[in-house]
Amino acid sequence: METKVVLLLGLLAVCGLSQASDVPNENQLPKFCRTSDCPSYQLVKKYDNFEHRQYEETRWVTTSLEQDFLGFGMVKSFRRLFSYINGSNSEGLKINMTVPVVMYMPLKKPPAGNSTMSFFVPHEVVNPPKPTDSEVYLERSPAASIYVKPFGGYAISYTYAKQAEKLAKELRALGLQFDDAYYKSAGYNAPFEIFNRHNEVWYKAL
Repeated sequence: METKVVLLLGLLAVCGLSQASDVPNENQLPKFCRTSDCPSYQLVKKYDNFEHRQYEETRWVTTSLEQDFLGFGMVKSFRRLFSYINGSNSEGLKINMTVPVVMYMPLKKPPAGNSTMSFFVPHEVVNPPKPTDSEVYLERSPAASIYVKPFGGYAISYTYAKQAEKLAKELRALGLQFDDAYYKSAGYNAPFEIFNRHNEVWYKAL
């Protein structure tokens, strides 16, 4: 039963989800995060189909991601990260699930690094424990300026890739500079959540 639950949760990495793009006030998390902790940001500018956001410095627990057509690699990566927050760490600490589940997707060849999957480390965990799995590691992302394209519905890897292509095209049309060596996909909902699903693709602004 536990394996089935983990596998179901693993689909969270594939199925993102909500259309709403509520702008958070200072010290307030976005509404699309619902009851989960998530990175906070300030809206720099809202365009017709995307947003420019300034994100806070964030901490993540990350693992490698093997890409394959059926998504088995995503499930394996999710299970490693889920095990970490479920107590497979140096302190045996259980950590609340957060959003989004983020996947780093290199675009250029040779690629700008390998694909990865990450969970956001919640604000309440000041000193996150070290992972006991050698394939899992902690990392810190500095404050960053990000172009974000939100979209709704159930999303798979193909959907994220197409939305990333659209965002890149829109940014180039407006003459906005961004790092096109990779994009990140962000999923905010579990598979059983049907309504108001929220997905995003991110490019780092230059």
